Amino acid sequence: MNSREILKNIINHKPAERVAFDFSQGRTDFTGVHVCKFKDNCTVDQTLLEWNTQPELLSQIDHFNGEVRYDAFGNIYGRLNGATKGECVKGALHDWENIETYTLPEIDMEHIKSIDIETLKTNDKYVLVCSNYAVFSVLRDIRLIENALMDVMLEEDNVKRFLDMILQRNLQLVDAIKDCGVDGLMFFDDWGAQDRTFISPDAFRRLFKPVYKAIADRLHENGMHLVLHSCGYNYEFMEDFVDAGIDVLQFDQLGAYGYEKMAEEFGGRVTFWSPLDIQMTLPTGDRALIESEALRMIQAFKGKGSLILKDYPSYGDIEVDEEWATWARDVFMKNIAND
Repeated sequence: MNSREILKNIINHKPAERVAFDFSQGRTDFTGVHVCKFKDNCTVDQTLLEWNTQPELLSQIDHFNGEVRYDAFGNIYGRLNGATKGECVKGALHDWENIETYTLPEIDMEHIKSIDIETLKTNDKYVLVCSNYAVFSVLRDIRLIENALMDVMLEEDNVKRFLDMILQRNLQLVDAIKDCGVDGLMFFDDWGAQDRTFISPDAFRRLFKPVYKAIADRLHENGMHLVLHSCGYNYEFMEDFVDAGIDVLQFDQLGAYGYEKMAEEFGGRVTFWSPLDIQMTLPTGDRALIESEALRMIQAFKGKGSLILKDYPSYGDIEVDEEWATWARDVFMKNIAND
């Protein structure tokens, strides 16, 4: 079996000869292609899309004097000392009254037409692409998270209206890539704090779950999977994630839930794509603990066909030495057979 076949079998909960993996230095069963590009029809000064100390933008923000820029959604992002990708400091839809005239950036369909479809279709690796229209993250930025969380309780109609805009863009994207050799579509939506979700399960079911389900249904109709990255402790949403049709959950803190617990409760219903826990285990630098937890993690899912092992993409950002990550990776590779 090649990488693509192994990953498809694991995600579809069918027998596979080994656990799938996504490690550094090209050792991965995945490949990716940038398909969700925005149409270049921005009406703002192009220099405002680049990081700088822009007086025109800084004048719109209180108590911030770092670098700023617009993003494609019309949000203003800010950062200090050029050290990060920045955070949204002013949302484009800061007043719901403006929803009447607000439009999301358009998908560049000409870019999708330029993709080498034959290469993607014949690739021996699983082709995963990312959507720029994340279900929660776009709302979180465009309203700022403190407003977005209140909106869930106080502005339900406006939230639904905005989420429908997000849904329509994603359905348009799915329809555009359905015959391009793409296997899965990925979203980046962080849903939890350290010990609980940002919103109640009831609010999630009313507002967000139907959007995920509609996207998942369209993907499944066309032989593709839905993949969700989400940080935080999201256990209260797990049954809803599964019920909505999400196929793969990319969690970086799987150990926080308990490997055995997640394998037992969800092992045959959703696939987990995870490194060794990036908060409780890897940062300790304790070799014995790292190796024992790596073995425990893979043994918990052994034979269940529901695990994709991975590296964290930037260990330096979480103060993990590459050698510590290698200890976990070596244990994974020695025990990767799915028997």
